[in-house]
Amino acid sequence: LIMFLIFILSMTLGRELLLAGQGSLSSFVIVHFSGYLFFFLLPVEALIPYYYSLGYSFSQLLILAMITAIAAQMIDYGIGRLAPSHITENLVGERRYEKIQKFVDNYGGRIIVFFNLFPLSSSVLSAIAGVLEYNFWKWAFYSSLGLLIKYSVILFVLAKWF
Repeated sequence: LIMFLIFILSMTLGRELLLAGQGSLSSFVIVHFSGYLFFFLLPVEALIPYYYSLGYSFSQLLILAMITAIAAQMIDYGIGRLAPSHITENLVGERRYEKIQKFVDNYGGRIIVFFNLFPLSSSVLSAIAGVLEYNFWKWAFYSSLGLLIKYSVILFVLAKWF
């Protein structure tokens, strides 16, 4: 699966850059989505300045970044949710698992928003939230809020500088 995703990613973006000299919104969607899958870890925030410089609008990039990031993070969350809890408890230890669970119950929203503000970490955290069976709707809200803040700041800074 990972090799297939790498192949699609390479063929799409590589072909567009070589033939057209610039990326299209379809390449943005594929690369951005792929970068938010926890097993792919790409700093996709770097795509925003590049595609903005190609003339794509603030609203296009914000909407597509939000949709692709949330869709990929839902997959991450789902994969984490499918992990059997007894295996997770055995890996971490039942006592430590309960301690982590209590911490996440108390501070989960703030943690999710915070980690979504930075590159690379939010997709892994989404899988962990699934493993810990964090409430899906709370996770989706806090994850979306963090992403909205991050991409709004990136695009606002770009709009002011360029």
